[in-house]
Amino acid sequence: MTLKIKRLSECTFEEAVKAWNAGFEGYYFDATTTVDNFVKRLVGEGLSPKLSIVAFQGHEPIGIVKNGVRLFNKTKIAWNGGTGVASAYRGKGIGKALMETTLAIYQEEGVELATLEAISDNQKAISLYEKMGYEIVDDLEYLELKGAQPNPFGSIQEYIVEQTIPQEVSFLPFYKGQNPWQTQWQSAKDGEALIVKDEHGFDIGYAYYRRVFNVNGKHERTILFQCEAHPERKDAEGIIRFLLSRVFGSFGDDVVRVVPNVPVNHSPLTYSLLKQIGFQPIVNQVWMMKQM
Repeated sequence: MTLKIKRLSECTFEEAVKAWNAGFEGYYFDATTTVDNFVKRLVGEGLSPKLSIVAFQGHEPIGIVKNGVRLFNKTKIAWNGGTGVASAYRGKGIGKALMETTLAIYQEEGVELATLEAISDNQKAISLYEKMGYEIVDDLEYLELKGAQPNPFGSIQEYIVEQTIPQEVSFLPFYKGQNPWQTQWQSAKDGEALIVKDEHGFDIGYAYYRRVFNVNGKHERTILFQCEAHPERKDAEGIIRFLLSRVFGSFGDDVVRVVPNVPVNHSPLTYSLLKQIGFQPIVNQVWMMKQM
């Protein structure tokens, strides 16, 4: 029976979810989803049914790639938000066919930079992506710190700070708009942002994050997407310490603090300070790119 690859926009969401759940069965963590959660993730992460694809063997959905495209500084950047092939069909070239179709779609869309992440231990996936022309550009850590903690900062230098929205950060000349997709401002839906200024009013640092509350209004989780200082500032560490103290408060609250996909080498100061505070990696990934 011939393999057929369709755009997700040509499929039902039930077919797409069946392909996703089969493709990620036995994965490194439970990636099982429902139609509602599948659609929420498509919308929340800016993924496109038109650019995403589903593989069929006959009428059976057996593989999937979820894709999205964003524009940063006039550069079209694509993200592969998950490639899965049902276990019974692995090792038959279907993953390669899905990736070839994905890259052809990127070319049609005028994409200049293709990006993705892969679990660091998933050598089969990494090898496939490398054969497709992707290169590892950094290691990523998904960091977490739970519960009330002693204040890690003590006294810190105070700065002038402006409260704003994540989109405003995207206009800063040192905003890291090519950092991993899930850390970009568009992924910080309903988020808050802080911009630090010096005594002359120049922008010297930023952070954006989202606080999550339960149905009773209790603060349960804070997600930090990016926290950066101007690269030319000698007091960059002080700026980041100040921002972290503003985002997370005194650390005395019984909440979960999450920092997704921190690039170890592309954001070294932020990564180092988070580890000093006590954040621990929950997931280790590699960050991969391909120049189209």
